[in-house]
Amino acid sequence: MNGLISSAPSQSAIRLSVSAFLLMLIQSALLLMSPSLGTEAGVLIWLLTPLALCAFVAALIGIPEPPDRHWRQRHGR
Repeated sequence: MNGLISSAPSQSAIRLSVSAFLLMLIQSALLLMSPSLGTEAGVLIWLLTPLALCAFVAALIGIPEPPDRHWRQRHGR
């Protein structure tokens, strides 16, 4: 997968960056809706933030794709 920094980013990279942005947006909306930050909200924030950050970093760097004929190989022939 080509990352977002490359000249032709792949659809997977774009989808990962959009999903990371949406996770951060949901986190911000939950913070804005709560009058005071409780323990449940704190746990949710601590779970969503690293997940969104990892998805965005993976979109920037790019994840290697398997070769085209990877699934076509037959064993024993």
